[in-house]
Order: sequence, then structure tokens, then C-alpha cells
Amino acid sequence: MTIAHALCGYLTIALLARRWLGPGSHAGVSLGDLRLAGGLVSLGAVLDVLDGPVARRLGSSGLGTVLDGMCDTVTFGVVPAIVIAASGAPANDLGGWALVAAGAVFLTAMILRLARSELTAGETIMGGFQGLPSAPAAGVGLGLVALRATPLVTCLLVLVLAALVVGNFRYPRQRPLLMPIIAGGPVIGLLGVWGVLPLEPALIVMMVSTIVLPAASAVSAWRLRDGASDALTRVPVSEDVSVES
Repeated sequence: MTIAHALCGYLTIALLARRWLGPGSHAGVSLGDLRLAGGLVSLGAVLDVLDGPVARRLGSSGLGTVLDGMCDTVTFGVVPAIVIAASGAPANDLGGWALVAAGAVFLTAMILRLARSELTAGETIMGGFQGLPSAPAAGVGLGLVALRATPLVTCLLVLVLAALVVGNFRYPRQRPLLMPIIAGGPVIGLLGVWGVLPLEPALIVMMVSTIVLPAASAVSAWRLRDGASDALTRVPVSEDVSVES
């Protein structure tokens, strides 16, 4: 199942390449391209969620921990980076090259995030996500292309997204409503890309729910933790406590 997750990323790249290079090919990224990419990346995200429970129920091959990060890199890192890079048409102007560079920055941030996750202790990971999770970040990356902003605006937004991916802040797992918000944002954006919802409002809701709300939750948790630490340091110590020798 984990390898199937990576194959979703590969199929996205292969099918997009055929659309861009085959008969009737077009420059840039069309709405149909985004629908294809969004659907396969979403399928990859579902498989990424299910592979752990399936392995626990049916037994693990022992390769899952290593494979997971590799497959995430393909589906959630390489695919959005290529779509971002290809969204600048014509590719030989300054805006096109800037989008190629922005895609490279996004991919680098995703690789660093996933590598850091591999080196992080399990109990630390259970305490909360460190930076923006990879699957929602991929969805937002595709959504930024769907906004059809100028290359400069798209590049700036991609750089902000990359900073959030590799950031050191935490999205606490213990907030029961947080994960549906993070996961629901890309779903709303995908429904907008598919025409079920109005496109631009759906993309705005996607980015707000995936980035702004979890970030606000992380800041709130950080302030509470910082306040608790300050309270502990202010606890008075009795001066008449004797130490028996």
C-alpha cells in the first residue's frame, strides 16, 4: 500500500508529461491538469493514512518506516514542485524560471521536513506535527497554481508555504478538531478545482484552514506552554526547609 502511494505520484508525473508533450499539447498547467494531479495526490494521501492501520492489522514487512518517507517525497514533494514549475508559460521568460526555482525550493523544504521526521523520536512526533504536514502542503501547492496569480505572487506564496513546511513550530495532535480542519481544507480546494464548489472561494478556504488556523493553534499552544513554564519558575521556595544529612 505504501508503494501504491508512490505510484500515485509517478502516474501523476507520467500522465501530465503525456498531456504536455503529446498531440494537442498546451503550454502551462490547465485546470484539467490540476484535476488530474489533485485526484491522484489525494488518492496518495488516503493510502498514506491507511498504510499504518493495514500494516498493524495484517502484519508489517519491516520496510514501511523507510518506504513511507521515500513515497511521501514523490507524491507530496516532486509532484507539486513539477506542477509549480510548469505553471509558468512561456518557460523561457523570467517568470517561468522564477517558478522553476520556487518549485525547487518547495521540493527542498519537503525533503528536509521528511528527513527530519525520520530522525525524530516517536514520542516527540506523537506530541504534534513539526511544521505543516506533507499531504496538506502538497494540496496547498497545487491550489496556489489554481489561483492563476502572477508568477511573482505565486512564487512568494510558494516560498511562504515552503517556510511553513520546514518550520520548527508545532501543530498539536491533541486538538481533536485540528486534524479534520487540516485534512478538510485540501478536500474543499479539490472540490473547487473539480467544479463542485466555486473555485476561488474554495481555494481561499483551503489555504486558510490548512495554514492559518493550525498556525494560530500552534501559537496558542506555545503561549500556554510558555506561560506554564514561567509560572513554575515563579513558585516560591520556602527558606526554612532543612536538609537532613
